[in-house]
Amino acid sequence: MTLVSKSIDSLEWSEAVSLADLHPTQVAVGMRAVEAKRRKIERRADTRRKLRRYLEQRPVPAVLGPGEEFYIIDHHHLSLALWQSEVDEVFVRVIGDLSDIPKRRFMRSMEMLGWLHPYDEAGRRICPTRLPTTIDKLRSDCYRDLAWQVREAGGFQKTQIPFCEFAWANFFRSNIPLAMVRRDFDFAYERAMRLARTPDAKGLPGHIGAAF
Repeated sequence: MTLVSKSIDSLEWSEAVSLADLHPTQVAVGMRAVEAKRRKIERRADTRRKLRRYLEQRPVPAVLGPGEEFYIIDHHHLSLALWQSEVDEVFVRVIGDLSDIPKRRFMRSMEMLGWLHPYDEAGRRICPTRLPTTIDKLRSDCYRDLAWQVREAGGFQKTQIPFCEFAWANFFRSNIPLAMVRRDFDFAYERAMRLARTPDAKGLPGHIGAAF
């Protein structure tokens, strides 16, 4: 599939980029969420024309880094779903250009700006150089799936805070045993929904408060 680049404005621009050339800025995603997006893509983009329109409406935000390479800062689930659907290219919306600084300084700057999440699928901090180099190398974190499903059900609100669902994933990680999540995801989800409305969750991005 070939996409045609198009200009957005003088500060940001959008262009068609191969999925294989995109660099993640996080390690893990929720694979249930990826599968849900893949099914949505198949339903809504069953022709080339519909697929093009779908992608034009969902440009992947990215920063231009050293070597003129693209580092995506959101839409990791969508990007992996597209990869699994054998889509070759996406529209990328470039929101910043840091291509003129060395790689190590670039990584530090990305984290300081809140555009990079150097933590592995177990919530442990890693060196940014260990981030996946391509979309297909993103790993599975079942707690990200819990966070995604709780947000989808209205357990907390979506915010513009970068990587906010990781904060919720780590909150659930601290309060729900991994064995429970793996053995009975639906039961773990119900527990996560209750936890999301407790005072312990206060301060997390998008926290709604107790349900009445």
